[in-house]
Amino acid sequence: MIVKVIDEVKNYEEAIKLSCDELVKNGSIEDRYYDAILSKIEEFGAYFCIADHIAMPHARPEDGALKTDLCVLKLNKEVDFLGKPIKIFFTITAVDSSSHIDTIKNLAEICMNKEKVEKILNSKNEKEIMEVM
Repeated sequence: MIVKVIDEVKNYEEAIKLSCDELVKNGSIEDRYYDAILSKIEEFGAYFCIADHIAMPHARPEDGALKTDLCVLKLNKEVDFLGKPIKIFFTITAVDSSSHIDTIKNLAEICMNKEKVEKILNSKNEKEIMEVM
């Protein structure tokens, strides 16, 4: 798992690109994974927005996933994601249709816990977020 905190981005595409770049650096995805995510957004809209201030961008394993991983990108200033204000991007990748189930369960637990979400939203550094995760 990779955790990054940045101040702001120009748009949601930049936020997703930054998180994908971290996953590329970690050997978790190929560059084309980012393009696949953008294609999904073009096709389906903002379905990645799973809760207030939270998006979970992802693509299919065959879109360039090399290993199961997660990048948590937290923005200090929210960005508009097709009409939804987002500050947390949980960019996930999985090599098959089941290896990311535990990651999804963990993220669901966090998203349903208002205290944990608030801690992440108010965190100014990676260490604080790692502790919540």
